[in-house]
Amino acid sequence: MEDKSSPERSPVMEQFIRQVDYIKLNGFPGLCSDLAEITGATESLTVWNTRQDNGERVEPIREGKPRDELLIKVPFAGTNLTIRLLFYLQEPWMPPDMSFSDIHFLSSISIKDLEEQVPSLNNWNCSEDDIIAQLLHQLLQLYKKYQIEKLEDDDVLQFEYQSLLKTLKIGEGDIEISVNGAGHRASSLLVRLPLSLQDVPPVLVDANPGSATSLLQVTFQGNEGVFVPKLHLSPRVELLIGGANTLALPAVPPGTCLMDYVERVLELLEEKVRKSVLCFETRKQFIAQVLCLFGCAVIEYDAERFNKVVLLFDVKDFHFLTFIILGPLFPQQQAPKIVLQSLYHNSPREPYSKELTEQRYNPQWTPEEMVKNIKEVILANVSAFQQSSIRTS
Repeated sequence: MEDKSSPERSPVMEQFIRQVDYIKLNGFPGLCSDLAEITGATESLTVWNTRQDNGERVEPIREGKPRDELLIKVPFAGTNLTIRLLFYLQEPWMPPDMSFSDIHFLSSISIKDLEEQVPSLNNWNCSEDDIIAQLLHQLLQLYKKYQIEKLEDDDVLQFEYQSLLKTLKIGEGDIEISVNGAGHRASSLLVRLPLSLQDVPPVLVDANPGSATSLLQVTFQGNEGVFVPKLHLSPRVELLIGGANTLALPAVPPGTCLMDYVERVLELLEEKVRKSVLCFETRKQFIAQVLCLFGCAVIEYDAERFNKVVLLFDVKDFHFLTFIILGPLFPQQQAPKIVLQSLYHNSPREPYSKELTEQRYNPQWTPEEMVKNIKEVILANVSAFQQSSIRTS
């Protein structure tokens, strides 16, 4: 039976929904596109001519024309730019009306700016799924141009901006800047760091398919060049080197040049990546040595990230499992975790197990030396472990 409660959407409305879905699927413009928000798209999508209020027809807004609007909040240079697009769905061939949260930007836009920088307005094609996405991209580029022009009012910020472009592998597309005049909130700059994960084994980052982005936000306080840094890492990068809140950023002493500071932060991140890859290779070599030394005793091991191996030993007719776990701080700050587990127990409780915490360890050992040491530790403790397991079984 046909549902009469929900009016059928018109082709224009369906096309509008596809245009909104295109943005959500393909992403927003800007360096922090994953933090952008869009509202008013699904929440207010209705067939406008059928709205009722207390049983009486509601007069459509603005001369009886059905409309819908989008509110797009785009993070920009550590702040937010909200773009309001107002559509009139009875005239889909017409581009939307626009307003912006930055009223100074709105007042600075000329007809010539729109014609040259936002060509989608003059060539509006409502049948294209990406037409709204084109408009947003062009508007953000226009806003970025507006902010760069404001650098002429801030000599210190202009110097820092130009220095980044000239000395590092950073292009204009990698920097967002928000310049504010006297008496307003602090100016801010957001730079995408050229951190490469090209040499990272895919298994270390493939658990998160998103982009590998590292952003450094600096907020300038006053006109003396003093700034406060904040690091933003995408989940893909955090999976490899840890969260941004766990990384100790370099201090910012008075007189610090932003260009030098950005280089120091990039070096810090590159060193973290290098250590993560080195730890992975060490774990891989460690597991390989376990396979060589213990052979058929190996029951299972982690063949992707090389974090764990399980062995079955028989020492003087006493059978037990050995779990060797390599933690995130191995090998530099953490020894392998060794847990023995008995195979003999009569109670329904968990099998008796014991972690061997007293062991010699030197992070400078080779994987072969580490594995040989573990063998010695196991043999030195197996008798006491056997007696304890018998008493508790």
